[in-house]
Amino acid sequence: MLGRMGHRTSGVLLRASLLAALLAMGASDAYSGAGAHTSITVWAAAPPTVASFGGLTYGGSTPPSGAMITERREVDVDGGEIRITGVASTADPASVQLRSLTDPAVTISEQRFVPGATTPDEILARHIDDPISVVTSKGEVSGVLRSVDAQAIVVEVGTGDSRRLQVMRRDGYVQDIKLPGTSVDKPSLVWRVATKKPGKQTVEVTYRADGMSWTADYLAILNDSSSSIDFSAWATVKNATGAGFDHAELTLVGGGGAAPPVAPNLYGSTSARQSTAPMRFVVPSPVRIGNGESVQVELLPPRTNAKARSVVTFEAMPDPSINFQAYPATECNQLNAGGGSTARAEVAVELDVPSSGPLPDGRVRLFRRKNDRVEVVSEDQLRSTAGIARIHLAPDNDVTGERHAVSCNADERTRTIHEKIEVKVENKSKQPIEVVVREFLWRWPMWRIDGADESVRGVRGGAQTQEYRLALPAGGKKSVTYTVVYTW
Repeated sequence: MLGRMGHRTSGVLLRASLLAALLAMGASDAYSGAGAHTSITVWAAAPPTVASFGGLTYGGSTPPSGAMITERREVDVDGGEIRITGVASTADPASVQLRSLTDPAVTISEQRFVPGATTPDEILARHIDDPISVVTSKGEVSGVLRSVDAQAIVVEVGTGDSRRLQVMRRDGYVQDIKLPGTSVDKPSLVWRVATKKPGKQTVEVTYRADGMSWTADYLAILNDSSSSIDFSAWATVKNATGAGFDHAELTLVGGGGAAPPVAPNLYGSTSARQSTAPMRFVVPSPVRIGNGESVQVELLPPRTNAKARSVVTFEAMPDPSINFQAYPATECNQLNAGGGSTARAEVAVELDVPSSGPLPDGRVRLFRRKNDRVEVVSEDQLRSTAGIARIHLAPDNDVTGERHAVSCNADERTRTIHEKIEVKVENKSKQPIEVVVREFLWRWPMWRIDGADESVRGVRGGAQTQEYRLALPAGGKKSVTYTVVYTW
């Protein structure tokens, strides 16, 4: 019984020793970008609806994901080989690009991505043909590792005619293993190059990696009279790439981009493309983000005691645009009306923000300050346009309306749809109000508002949303008529 317990204890010590060695080596290279120029472009996390409607169900209009990482490193070009360790374990090998700043004429004949070792057996296997030292119950044995499996390791000891293979059981006999201080255990990129300047070189490597994303969160606090509001915008960046980065220059990207190609369909389209340019937010200061960490950075300077305005938003129908990302909706009789039970009017509060376009999609938590207390009011998705952030408060029963298509013409030859829409809104209250009519250009992501009359162009409230602002007198009615042109 004592012997069995001793064997188990030795096995535990071995695994713990190997794990400690791995962690120690990983810690020395955890922030491999330290002191170098590291820049990371991170795409926003896809909303949950994309997985439901934009994946395999409708042909795959999936937005870009992950991060594009660029690091500048000092490396030794030894024997025509460049090796960089401490890269993301989720790196896409097909996206890797290397250029030497020391020798721009360097040529690459081979490129490899070496995954990291994560278990004791994998770590040992990476060191086959390396010199190691094995601590046993009878002393220490030094030699060259020749073979390893779950039961035993084989070490070549001695030199010349006295050279021999020594087989050592890992259960009980082997107590510890000392490995060389190389970095073959960590994810690595390796290139075979031809260069006229062997030795130290400064190189720049760029690659895309999964596992890094960001989401937007907003916080708003109204004062007692709802006349002013404090507003802050934060981005939470999550890093699950397997690598840590120090002093990284972050650029956060949301929206826009092009979907991966899909098979041609009956509408002649081979890919789904967004019509708007991506929104970019440059984080002003370098950021340290370790593997497995979440870091919050400011998207905008906070607003304190900003003027709050009351407004009513009106949506004649729910937004169906997520269903038409992989093919256009050319059936003109489909969803060409809205109103009645499908319409929604809500009281909202809005404020001015320093942005040149709509803010990233994200949830906003609204609180109200009463004396020395802060009370929860609501939690909802933020609505925004260029320079304006809007937060919904409660339903409004005094504003009603309807929507219908005046005309709709789909031309398969020119791959266009011309659709003329009229939205009628009525204010049944006894007070004049300002109404923001939110229209969803749902048929296809590529669209424009046609016509020379600027009054019907409105402003963009999202990738497939257009907004029109109306001043309605008490008991008054107004309408908005516009023509949207879809192209694919």
